[in-house]
Amino acid sequence: MIDAREVDFYTLSAIIKLKVRANQEHLVAPNSVTIAQFHYEPAGCVRGLWNGDIPVGLIAMINPLIESPSFEEGDALDAAYLWRLMIADEHQGKGYGGEAIAIAYQQSREWGLPKLQTSVVPGENCPMPFYEQHGLKQTGKMLDKEVELMGLVP
Repeated sequence: MIDAREVDFYTLSAIIKLKVRANQEHLVAPNSVTIAQFHYEPAGCVRGLWNGDIPVGLIAMINPLIESPSFEEGDALDAAYLWRLMIADEHQGKGYGGEAIAIAYQQSREWGLPKLQTSVVPGENCPMPFYEQHGLKQTGKMLDKEVELMGLVP
């Protein structure tokens, strides 16, 4: 069972060292980039994913109820945005991704939002089936050349 914890001085290095598989590097930014961008995203929330004292990944979300320069006209303001989700190479296939989606849904509920939204890079090794398995559906829209997905928060 994993839990999401704030990234701080003591955990930063361990989270930054995590990497996805080489054939997935085009699908998600490195954790160091996400953490750097987070400091300029007023609506952002970034957490390290841990199994006990073992770092396994990172989750980043954006709360649309907080004003942010990231939002554009037409953006869904009733959906928490799953900005980044990464599970490290050596920890994939253990169910942590599904647990991370449950964490995203829980965060959505805590923010009082009825939907969860994300987007994926189309093409080889696209995680679309993973997200669809966890209740997100393609909306038919593109967000910055990525396929948008949306789901109701259970």
